[in-house]
Amino acid sequence: MLLNQNANEAHHVNSLPVSWYVDESVYQLELKHLFNQAANYVGHRLMVKNAGDYHVLPWLQHGKMLVNNQQKIALMSNICRHRQAVMLEGHGNAANIVCPLHKWTYDLNGTLLGAPRFNENPCLHLRSENLQVWQGLLFGGTRNFAQDLAGLTCIDTFNFDGYQFESMRIEHYDFNWKTFMEAYLEDYHVGPFHPGLNQFVDCERLDWDFGAQFSAQTVGFKERLMQDNSPAYQAWHEAAKKFSNPTPTQGAIWFAYYPFVMIEWYPNVLVVSHLIPQGVHQCTNVTEFYYPEEIALFEPEFIKTQQAAYFETAIEDKDICERMHDGRRALHADGIDERGPYQEPLEAGLAHFHTWYRQHMESYLA
Repeated sequence: MLLNQNANEAHHVNSLPVSWYVDESVYQLELKHLFNQAANYVGHRLMVKNAGDYHVLPWLQHGKMLVNNQQKIALMSNICRHRQAVMLEGHGNAANIVCPLHKWTYDLNGTLLGAPRFNENPCLHLRSENLQVWQGLLFGGTRNFAQDLAGLTCIDTFNFDGYQFESMRIEHYDFNWKTFMEAYLEDYHVGPFHPGLNQFVDCERLDWDFGAQFSAQTVGFKERLMQDNSPAYQAWHEAAKKFSNPTPTQGAIWFAYYPFVMIEWYPNVLVVSHLIPQGVHQCTNVTEFYYPEEIALFEPEFIKTQQAAYFETAIEDKDICERMHDGRRALHADGIDERGPYQEPLEAGLAHFHTWYRQHMESYLA
């Protein structure tokens, strides 16, 4: 009996303590030692595809925007240097950036061109940050993304050539950011909790790809549906087959660049998400949808069908995460630390994420 108990403890010793999900002091240590070193994803170059395009980032309180200034794409301040007003809204194309309050005018490099009624140009230019590019994804900061993601076998699948940015969606959640990542990184719950998704993807045909800073899971495509499939996934399954020739063999590829960036491949769809921790009990997820140009321009029903299925699963994932977070808060309130074993291979990505997290944070949390 003791041998069995020790074996079970060894099997899940890598799981994280309950307190690490609900303790404010742990979150503050994450801010200091983890988040500041993380990949700073700000969008995809397809969001500002043409010279003069701009795209204001709402998840940065509209204070920054992507700007295509012909020479490069930059992350630029959207706040006027005169009276600190937000200038542009949404996305569009412009020759210059003009503040509506007093008509201070900047060029697309952020240089102040003119300030009405000032005898001399105050030379207060917009702050701008150069960006690194990986597969069209734009990152700030100094991390070596090519090194972090070297060896990713499915990199060619994340090819955005011929794709078009379609829309962005922002969701706010009342649970810890790690809980969101855990639901994303395991397939054990797909059968019990996702009746629609479970009829679309085949988790019995699951392959993992691991690197020091990432994991990717590839699951098969179920060519035949069961009768209990959800209407949303019934329609999405038919659309996926209709617009694929031949019928896809893969149902999905779910990739995570730790700690916050995710790319999802589905037949004729690429989805980029990045998670923003907002506190120990809150996080925000920003989701971007990309489709081949012929679908983005001429097949609105395909997009509607795919997103209906996608958000059906997202609602179910929200339920999962809320249940886990509420359970951990209740255990922590009772002074109980409880952790479960990993199911192999369905939770291999979860185990890998916990190992990565411990490598980066355990010395500060010991």
